[in-house]
Amino acid sequence: PMYGEPNNSTSVQTIERLLVTHKNEIRRFIGHRSGSVVLKRTTVDDLYQETATAALASAETYEYGGEAHFICWVSTIARRVISHSLRGLQGRASTFRIRGAESSGIGVSETRLFAPNRTPSSAVANSERSDSLVKVLRRLPSDYRMVLQLHEIEERPLTEVAARMNRTKSATCMLIARAMAMLREQLREA
Repeated sequence: PMYGEPNNSTSVQTIERLLVTHKNEIRRFIGHRSGSVVLKRTTVDDLYQETATAALASAETYEYGGEAHFICWVSTIARRVISHSLRGLQGRASTFRIRGAESSGIGVSETRLFAPNRTPSSAVANSERSDSLVKVLRRLPSDYRMVLQLHEIEERPLTEVAARMNRTKSATCMLIARAMAMLREQLREA
């Protein structure tokens, strides 16, 4: 099938072509999302290979919905590969409580956003970052907060997030991209 050809599933060859076409973009995403802890033990190329392998293994269940939809789908797989690598390095998922999140209307009480505290200074830095994050999240539009909560923090599948928000998968991908862009911009300003 060609890129825009409607079908129930996408062929392995089409996924391979898309992975090659977007390899640099996917690698940049992986490098940006991985952090120094993960990259001390593995490489972006290794994480890209794991992501590509997982994408190819899921080819039968993937329905092509355009290049933006493909990037969103592969990014979700990459996040899970990175998360799995990080859990393997730490032995378990680390969580911390965001102070004030319960009363912020965000719905986040515990999450895996930052590594566990190793020193008193890192505890203070993590506390300051969590306070900034909660303040920024409060200022986001409610649909942005909800999509970030469901997809990024709770790591729910895109199809579930789309269904819960009464949107298409493509619209949900665009909402995630816009929410992340606004979050990054406001965190830079905070």
